[in-house]
Amino acid sequence: MFLLNVNGKLITVLLTFGLLLNTSGCQLSPSKEDTALQDPIQLNIWLTAGSGLESLIDQYQSQHPELEIHIQTSTSTQLPAKLQTSFAAGYSSPDVAAIDISYLDRFKQFPDYFYNLNTFDADNLKDQFLNWKWQEVLGNDFIFGLPTEIGPYAMLYRTDIFALSGLPTKPEEVAKEIQTWDQFLEAGTKVQERTGKAFVNDLENLYLTLLRQSKLQYYSPTTQELILDNNPAVKRAWDFSIQALKLNLSASIAVDTQRWGAGLLNGDFAVMLCPAWMIGHIKSSAPTASGLWNVTQIPENSANRGGSVLTLPKTGNHPDESFALIKWLTEPAQQLVSFKVQGAFPSTPEIYDDPEIHDLHDPYFPNSELGLTLSSAAKAVIPTYYGPHHADVETSMLEYLTKAEKGELTPELAWTLAVQAAKRIDSSFR
Repeated sequence: MFLLNVNGKLITVLLTFGLLLNTSGCQLSPSKEDTALQDPIQLNIWLTAGSGLESLIDQYQSQHPELEIHIQTSTSTQLPAKLQTSFAAGYSSPDVAAIDISYLDRFKQFPDYFYNLNTFDADNLKDQFLNWKWQEVLGNDFIFGLPTEIGPYAMLYRTDIFALSGLPTKPEEVAKEIQTWDQFLEAGTKVQERTGKAFVNDLENLYLTLLRQSKLQYYSPTTQELILDNNPAVKRAWDFSIQALKLNLSASIAVDTQRWGAGLLNGDFAVMLCPAWMIGHIKSSAPTASGLWNVTQIPENSANRGGSVLTLPKTGNHPDESFALIKWLTEPAQQLVSFKVQGAFPSTPEIYDDPEIHDLHDPYFPNSELGLTLSSAAKAVIPTYYGPHHADVETSMLEYLTKAEKGELTPELAWTLAVQAAKRIDSSFR
């Protein structure tokens, strides 16, 4: 034990010795026990329910004991609303937020609330993603997030109903028979006349498929103005759906309902126009329908519906650790795992040749090339511009389309009211 002498010389000696230790690199490192006692970095992650990322995040957590990751899940519509509320209220938002692609353009209007991933050299990652998917996350020299899963379309069909209707049953023959939407209606008419069965489950699913084949939806990419009633693609999708209604081709059964599960099993409709993520819903809703359905491409162009982007809100507290996490989650290896576990189709094309995807033959769909069909569709998707209030406008459009389908409104009046409602919705945000 050293004591301070009256002249304070001993303190001077000790301080000098301490400085020498520091400058010579001889400072003692903290013990493992000290490191273990340090509080872990808290990362808060907001995900959409059913994203398939939870198990991957658990794996990442186990590899990074310095982190403590908290996951909160919401629906794809609830999460953007919660995020917007957190920005407006000024309280802390998550470190990572998954945003459904149909809402991303809304948040692109507020870049100050997000980290530009250019800061983390994210541009170096662009080649690992599909080009059209990468384009969706960009805006004015800004990278808003990293893409996760996508929803390329396939057409599922009941082989028994097709056979009874005199239609081919092998996937390549069905694709050749139904190359256009006009041929789609012709096939549906055969099914309806020869079996009494509906062709599609409902008009909503049909409308969305046609519309997603178009680059333009409800908004102009240059002005962000509502162009719903000036965009031929919207009216074409609407009119085509109404035409199917008039031909009695719709079973009027909404997706993810009890009736839908029964309809898949009983053959209440012959076709499901199906984004990749919906395949899991079909198998879980009608597990005993295995072997009754097969898979081919949709008519005319490819299309995508759904998918999320992992963003870093600026109100998060740990951007470096958060970026490291989303970079890892969206790497091809992890996206392949997510596909195998959850059926979330990857946005990273380099793994489309992996046997897990390329050679995927799901016994639920016998004699089909499910993986090849989806990967081919994914590579052929046309980039789509959604616009700032796409989700709200589309929800309203579908409500009026359903009213027409149920006979509550004439198709003509339903269209007029749908356009008026869309304009009111758009005006409410301005």
